[in-house]
Amino acid sequence: MERAPMTEPSRSPTEIFWALLRALLKKRWLIIGITGFFGVASVVISLLLSNWYMAETRLLPPGQTSSGLLSGVISGRLGSSASSLLGGLVSDYQQQLAILDSRTVKESVVEEFNLIEVYDLADSDAPMKYAIEELEGNVEFVVDNEYNYLSVQAYDKDPQRAADMANFFVSELNRIGIELSTQTAREYRRTVEKRYQSFEDSLAAVMLTTRILQEETGVLDLPTQGAAFAEALAEWRTQIFVSELELDNLRFLYGDSHSQTRAVQRAVDQAWQSYNQALEGQERVMPVAQDILPEVAHRFLELQTDALILGTLLEFTRPVLEEARLEEERASESVQILDPAIPPVEKARPWRAAICVVSTFSGFLLSILYVLISSWWKNNYTLIAERLSSG
Repeated sequence: MERAPMTEPSRSPTEIFWALLRALLKKRWLIIGITGFFGVASVVISLLLSNWYMAETRLLPPGQTSSGLLSGVISGRLGSSASSLLGGLVSDYQQQLAILDSRTVKESVVEEFNLIEVYDLADSDAPMKYAIEELEGNVEFVVDNEYNYLSVQAYDKDPQRAADMANFFVSELNRIGIELSTQTAREYRRTVEKRYQSFEDSLAAVMLTTRILQEETGVLDLPTQGAAFAEALAEWRTQIFVSELELDNLRFLYGDSHSQTRAVQRAVDQAWQSYNQALEGQERVMPVAQDILPEVAHRFLELQTDALILGTLLEFTRPVLEEARLEEERASESVQILDPAIPPVEKARPWRAAICVVSTFSGFLLSILYVLISSWWKNNYTLIAERLSSG
């Protein structure tokens, strides 16, 4: 006859609570010993840890990329839509953070302060790679949104080296930032200069052709409607030029694949399409195709339109060219150092008190868990063995 397996009588939650409490009281000295061991060990270990010091330097951006003339002219021509796009041209901390966090700057810091030797990585497989990774854990770039400044925080066991590292990050930020800003401003200024010169040359050629045509035909004026149509086309071409100028600026800053660049490109294409439709006679001011006008009047209209367009473009481009030249000069401005880093006096880490408290509390919890598990195993071992053997 098969023997029935043993079953544990069910107990109420109160009985279970008091059973666990008795187990804890029975092993109280073990709990006290483990907790004390963890506490003493954490104190000893925390005292053996080296002190790390944090040096901080605070920076302000050099200001806006545009001083206001270019953005004011374009905003006046294009309205609120262009103004919103120009908001992307003003300087913020994104470029500064990108430079500070670049591999080039970090390699310069590692080489400048010989951090491969400082971090004892000379015998590693990739000393520079591991030194950069170690440096990344010892430097922080923080943007304060309340007071609008950028903070460079460097940690090191040597207070003087921590301050020198923070200041060196700033010097590298200035060097690379000036190189990038100067290159962008120079390219933009050259583009505007080329366009301005081409407008001047084209206007001179138009004036010469007009004088020759006047001498040959004796025609000196065009109907009022033709003049109005020319003014409308001039304004249209100015709008197109403004859009193309903004497109060139966005390309210098963000590249052809940026969403703002693509949006402005679509606007330029649409403007050119409307302009060409006007030339085909789909404009209310001159609803007649150009090719059916009398030959002489058509030629005069072309010359008058070209002269008015080029004159308007030159008027618009002249202050923009001056602004581009000023921007190239201002590109040498660096970030403004609000507070340079100085060697710190007080340590920043380790947090010895926190280490001791957390370690001691962890030892207390682990000891309680050990006592409860061992007590449960001792009380249920026979029942578990019986169930395993009967199965």
